[in-house]
Amino acid sequence: MNPKTQPKPRKKRKPITISVPIKDFLKEEVASLLSITDVQPVVNRVLTDKNNKISEIDIRLQGQDYALNNFLVFEKILTKQDSAVIKEYRYSLFPKTNGEKQYFRFDFQPYKIPEHFPDCHINVDKQTYGKHHLVYPKDTSLDLHKLTMSKAINVFCQYEQTNIHPAVKLGETYVPLINGGMKNETIY
Repeated sequence: MNPKTQPKPRKKRKPITISVPIKDFLKEEVASLLSITDVQPVVNRVLTDKNNKISEIDIRLQGQDYALNNFLVFEKILTKQDSAVIKEYRYSLFPKTNGEKQYFRFDFQPYKIPEHFPDCHINVDKQTYGKHHLVYPKDTSLDLHKLTMSKAINVFCQYEQTNIHPAVKLGETYVPLINGGMKNETIY
């Protein structure tokens, strides 16, 4: 095979490491949801080893926030001994005003999305923003490998206050909320 026509090797897809104790992380994720709605999220724990240790945790909630925007949040966390990783997430907001054009969804699914697509991206309206998938760092300044449910909730709240879409100006309005590491700013 001609070396010029061989596909470039892809970077190995990895889950997102959680650097705080899993109990604290889960408490923060659930608390962030309860700040925008009074509905308790569904938290499923999967016990798969012989010692009945939790190996996987799913957090899911779909509904309306206090501003009556529709949202969906889903996060799958894998646990191993004293560490945990986010295996996949989907956080979306469908604003009540002009929702068809202003919706956005953060996706991270490294094991489900076919390899020729980016494993981490923002879905937006193609007619409004010129692309359907925005990828870091090419199309957005938001490092989506640092995104968690509580940070996504902060983005939803910031959007509701400013009406600045995450696709505008490479998402720079949201950089402090997402790229700032685990100690994110809380605005809810």
